[in-house]
Amino acid sequence: MKRIKILWWPKQLEACRAADTHRYTLFGGSRGPGKSWWIRWYLLEFLLRCREEGLNGIHVGLFCEDYVSLTDRQVSKITAEFPRELGEVRKSTTEGLGFHFHDGNGFLALRNLDDPSRYQSAEFAVVGVDELTKNPLSTFNILRGSMRWPGIEKTRFVATSNPGGVGHQWVKGYWIDRQFPSELLTEADQFAFVKALPSDNPALPKSYWEMLNTLPEPLRLAWVEGRWDVFTEQAFAFNPNVHVIQPLPVPVNAPLYMTFDWGFGKPYSVGWWWVDQDGRLYRFTELYGAMPGGMDVGLRQTDEEIAERIVAHEKKLGIEGRITRLCDPTCFNKKADYRGGGQGPSTAEVFAGAGLQMIPGDASRVLKFRQLHQRLRVMPGQMPMLVVYPCCQDFIRTIQLMQVDPHNPEEIDTRLEDHCVDEACHAAMARPMGGSVGGSTRKKAGTLADCLCPSAGQGVK
Repeated sequence: MKRIKILWWPKQLEACRAADTHRYTLFGGSRGPGKSWWIRWYLLEFLLRCREEGLNGIHVGLFCEDYVSLTDRQVSKITAEFPRELGEVRKSTTEGLGFHFHDGNGFLALRNLDDPSRYQSAEFAVVGVDELTKNPLSTFNILRGSMRWPGIEKTRFVATSNPGGVGHQWVKGYWIDRQFPSELLTEADQFAFVKALPSDNPALPKSYWEMLNTLPEPLRLAWVEGRWDVFTEQAFAFNPNVHVIQPLPVPVNAPLYMTFDWGFGKPYSVGWWWVDQDGRLYRFTELYGAMPGGMDVGLRQTDEEIAERIVAHEKKLGIEGRITRLCDPTCFNKKADYRGGGQGPSTAEVFAGAGLQMIPGDASRVLKFRQLHQRLRVMPGQMPMLVVYPCCQDFIRTIQLMQVDPHNPEEIDTRLEDHCVDEACHAAMARPMGGSVGGSTRKKAGTLADCLCPSAGQGVK
């Protein structure tokens, strides 16, 4: 068979080299660098190399989130682009839809992910996913379980993606932030990210560039600059450069709040706030009950253990005894007593036994999100009415990942890691704002002599 020479652009060639030397490679981050073109041609080149090396009958898979996307982004393009002397796109009774070599030696399967469980027993030498963030973490775990093929010692996972989508959080966590669960820590060095921008595509027409540069923010930042901290579905206008401030000492007489969102299998979240004379909320410390690198996996601590941790944290900061404590009203529901049957104490009762008197917060999700939006607004020359100390890393991380519910624009997607946001809303509802965003320009609140917890922002978690 005649050797096919593929003319890669420099950034695409960099992605090829990363995919050849790593097990999990992500290419992309913006619109226009030729990501979808790269992934189909990389898979074809892999098959051609296997043939040259005498590895016969190799199967690779190219996946999209649904059949319409598979047809539009890949099937139609492969039909037009791949050399006809090699093979054709067709559907067979034994192998299904894919690119079939004329001599039957090798197969590029074309699949959609509307039901990923169908691939739990499948086998591929390379798994490729176009637009990975369109898929949840569970889909990735199923597909990487299909990375096996006789004679191929190092199977591979290759993917492309833009920021945004239901999988934005875990994709960003693995490839951008490099936060891995315990089961993947031994393979952390096998994850490679190759960032590509529209400027890496020399064939982009001027009209496309003009369109990109006239897009509203944050769409332009995500699609042109490849920013993973902004994306089109983002629920809250939180900007770390504006909303995260250098720690100020907590004034002795400032009102203090503790807000709590319960979790067991999922993380629990506790936030502490002080309020200045303008009604501004300062999140100055937090506790987050999540497994390190666990991607929304809770510590599975009992209510007694959580209360003990809260008490110890407050004693360490010297703020116990003068705090208004707010939680979801469900924390007052009786729980089943699994040791003896019947009704056991509620979370609020357990906390009260530890000296933590809780008050039910407002349960209205529409109103509390509206209040949070109001406080995050940025007005020229003014501090936002909600600011955060740098030590509140999980709040800063997760609020930027929140997305609007695709079926309800007034709601956030509850499939995401929304625990910090849920408890923060209790503070916003406890100090509701009207239609205007008042507030003075940034100023230091009090002096060290008049303050508690002068080092509250220095790594306290």
